[in-house]
Amino acid sequence: MSTLDLPRRGVAGLDIGGSYLRVRVEDAATGEPLAAETRPNPGWNDLPPVERAGLVGGVLRRAVPAGHVLAAVGVGARGCDSEALTRELEAAVCAELGPGVAVRVRNDALLVGLASGHEHALSVIAGTGAVVGGLTSDGVTVLTDGWGWLLGDHGSAPRIVLDALRLYTAVLDRGESDPVFGPFVAGALGVAEARRLPGAVKRSRETLGDLAAGVFACAEAGSPCAGRAVTDNARRLAGSVVTALRLGVRADVVVGAGAIMVRQPAFRSAFASGLAAQGVALPLSVLETEPVLGAVRLATLALRDSAPGDDAPRNDAPGDDALRNGAPRKDALCNDEEQLS
Repeated sequence: MSTLDLPRRGVAGLDIGGSYLRVRVEDAATGEPLAAETRPNPGWNDLPPVERAGLVGGVLRRAVPAGHVLAAVGVGARGCDSEALTRELEAAVCAELGPGVAVRVRNDALLVGLASGHEHALSVIAGTGAVVGGLTSDGVTVLTDGWGWLLGDHGSAPRIVLDALRLYTAVLDRGESDPVFGPFVAGALGVAEARRLPGAVKRSRETLGDLAAGVFACAEAGSPCAGRAVTDNARRLAGSVVTALRLGVRADVVVGAGAIMVRQPAFRSAFASGLAAQGVALPLSVLETEPVLGAVRLATLALRDSAPGDDAPRNDAPGDDALRNGAPRKDALCNDEEQLS
């Protein structure tokens, strides 16, 4: 077989959230995009690691085109909230894909910093959820907030809406009113009587975040309840950045992502002010590309670190011949499963 007949190597990145999955495959040598797909992923949170790995393997088997063999995979996944959970999924994916595929798994929040191209970035997501994430100098993942909007997620769409409603009920308890926010609440939740708000919020709990754009509009129009909810959430999110840095995250930039951070300049401005007020002097940028590109970068780094003669930490050891012939890996994670190609 001539060299021209040999399959080319590909790298793949997956951005896996609780409701969606995005995959992108590129040529390992040229960076040429080979495949990209976004698909619903509603059951991820309920799957055990082995079934999650099976889902990843199935997606990749469909995505990697003929003429390419998968050399490395980067996965940013919801639920990798500790080192133990991350390694558990990494081992399962490694076993699913088999010998010759370098695998690296991170929490999905960290894809933001990776996609930005910075070497040491602190990722901040404010969208349907809110979380701050980064790595220490020793490579340990640190996450702050991300507890869900009932317990935290300050800066997320549903939390901003809920906090605005709480401030509004406190105004009503004092016998006062918010002439901008009150009519919005009545129309958005379909309640003519304020005392019916609890039932309306309960019925709307799964779609509460959809009202966030209206809250921002009310804040711009002068609503004290909406304005304070936006400002308070931005400052609380900035506080999560301070906490992450105190816990040892190594960062030379803060990179923001998520619909609230990207599409709401008032929030972004309040967040930047909150950082400055709490002594954070790092520059703030907003991610202008898809986080899945951070997963592709993760795969590229895994492939680089698996190169023969490289002294970097290894998740995979074989060279090109081993990738083609299915030689067993030298690490404990990837052993005797069928190679993905």
